[in-house]
Amino acid sequence: MNAKDELSRLAKPVDSSSLHMLVYSYLLHNNCGRTAQAFARTCGLATLGRLASCEAPQYLSSVFNHTDNTSIDTQKTKGKEPVRTPKLDTNGTQKELRKDVRCSADTTKVERANELIDHHIEYLRIRQSICSSIEAGEPQVATDLLSSYFRPVLIPLVSLERPINSLPIRREFNATLLRFRLDTQYYVELVMNHQELDALQFGQRTLWRYPTIFEAWLEHSLGFAQSPTQTDVEPVDVGANANEDDEIVPREELKLKRAEIMQHITDVAALVAYPDPRKSTLAYLLAQERRSELAAAVNSAILRSMRFPEEPALVTLVRQLATTSAYLVGYRSSARTAPIDERPQTRVPWVLDTFVNSDDLPSPL
Repeated sequence: MNAKDELSRLAKPVDSSSLHMLVYSYLLHNNCGRTAQAFARTCGLATLGRLASCEAPQYLSSVFNHTDNTSIDTQKTKGKEPVRTPKLDTNGTQKELRKDVRCSADTTKVERANELIDHHIEYLRIRQSICSSIEAGEPQVATDLLSSYFRPVLIPLVSLERPINSLPIRREFNATLLRFRLDTQYYVELVMNHQELDALQFGQRTLWRYPTIFEAWLEHSLGFAQSPTQTDVEPVDVGANANEDDEIVPREELKLKRAEIMQHITDVAALVAYPDPRKSTLAYLLAQERRSELAAAVNSAILRSMRFPEEPALVTLVRQLATTSAYLVGYRSSARTAPIDERPQTRVPWVLDTFVNSDDLPSPL
């Protein structure tokens, strides 16, 4: 391909539906449900069936469903039993599955696209409820919802007795840490609501099981060589990033996390010793920022379980465009100051100072 053909290829306009999907996925990623729904049905992702086309990314064109037989009402208040409601199941089945809706021949592309949008918005609503519950100081509600709708995100309750796998598999390790954060936050919320006795009972019943889990992992991983013939781990279909999720967590990381867990349990357990924890040296544990950080971590884990990218594709694209533009600005600036006979060979790496001080800054994106 000569330079002219390459320029012609690069000059070809981008398909508008690809841009629309970038915006739509960005809105979903950032919990803008109503806007995403209106946008999809206005720009043609739904009305023209583009969301169900072959060009749509898999995480937008497949049905996600990890629901249990029962679901939890998000209106539950702290301290009460969860109210059971009919299960949200867009696909009409109780099995855990990820199904490509393009395989269905019973509906048109437009109908499938509309079903997908409804599906996305329903799960976005649940994700919002989970994060809102954490922000409002009700992590137990969030735990119930996660256990019902996003089972891969948390370890099951039974595994608090012992690890699911004798070896520290990455996916179980991450799920254990996330559940630990939710449980310790629940302990903190009990203390904040002057339920010290409940907090102590919960701590003894739940929090102190986590060091035992890590001790078991450390014991079984002692002298372990990462070899397929040495692991007794049962294969589990966890979706994307299977190789990464199935890796064994290094012992040094286990030791570090176990020490962090022990320290954190010690800190939160000490809250009951203060007449007013808000005026203690541990007051930072009661800050709203802790809730927000936990909500963000849970939100990221949910998106990962649904095979969404770590950050919206639109953000990645804008970053790449900004980096490319900045590099080109640095190239033009250095070329202009170089001797004429050296300009064709001049190409210096992009640096921030060159970008900021250049007169050839690109237009805002």
